[in-house]
Amino acid sequence: MHDAQLIWTNYHTHCYLDDGNGKPEEYVEEGIRKGLRALGFSCHAPLPFQADWVLPKSSLPIYIREISALKKKYAEKIQVYLGLEVDYLRRSLGTSSPNIAALRLDFTVGSVHYLNTTVDDEQLTVDGPEEEYQRLLDEGFGGDVKRMVREYYQLVREMVSEHTPDIVGHFDVIKKNNSGGKYFDENEQWYRDEVMKTLDNVAAAGSILEVNTGGLARGRTDSTYPPLWVLKEGKKLGIPTNVNSDTHEPQHLTHYFEEAHALLREAGYSEKMILLDGKWQMVPI
Repeated sequence: MHDAQLIWTNYHTHCYLDDGNGKPEEYVEEGIRKGLRALGFSCHAPLPFQADWVLPKSSLPIYIREISALKKKYAEKIQVYLGLEVDYLRRSLGTSSPNIAALRLDFTVGSVHYLNTTVDDEQLTVDGPEEEYQRLLDEGFGGDVKRMVREYYQLVREMVSEHTPDIVGHFDVIKKNNSGGKYFDENEQWYRDEVMKTLDNVAAAGSILEVNTGGLARGRTDSTYPPLWVLKEGKKLGIPTNVNSDTHEPQHLTHYFEEAHALLREAGYSEKMILLDGKWQMVPI
């Protein structure tokens, strides 16, 4: 358990129906054990092409039914919310797409995972296995990592401007395969310029910039998505934030939450934005 004065919530949660493990009820029970006030589920929304890590379209009714049942069953112990993590695909998918809007979700997480290659316009992920990242770099961008990174942030900017999710998912997930600066230097000015331009769009859109602990929990990054310097810039721009674990395992539900809240305070934040009692509201951290 944690300091009872600090309200803990999580709105980035996967389960057995997409690329997570465990049934939604296991996450709810773990959330109650860990003292969470609210738990939002955000399985990866179906895509217009085959992908084995997203919610299949045929499973969407099952997902909605399971989460809706948990809302009622555990209403006295924890607030459960129904959301989706929706990929932004240029001209074809985003959080305000008609098929997503029709679901009347409690909240949305908007993320960019895919970039196009020049080979048959194939879509490859920036945060998948390193061999896929390398192929994307080679086939889509001729080995020019600056061009690839700039395209990633361009898509994030388009996403928040055109579809405006409640939460911007793992803002800088492009760094997932960049441990030790293997592909690019995150301290170089060109990179910081891309980040700053993108933060401006997030601020203008009014979306929440999550502090995502998933990369730390799975040993893929040595900092949160995003790191301290980005959060400091976000604070200057008045961007609201919250802490999410992007959990794919019940036991990781609150991994690095103490550290993430401390990071926010270090960045100058004294409040975070949470969905509680059916509305987004600021609470102290």
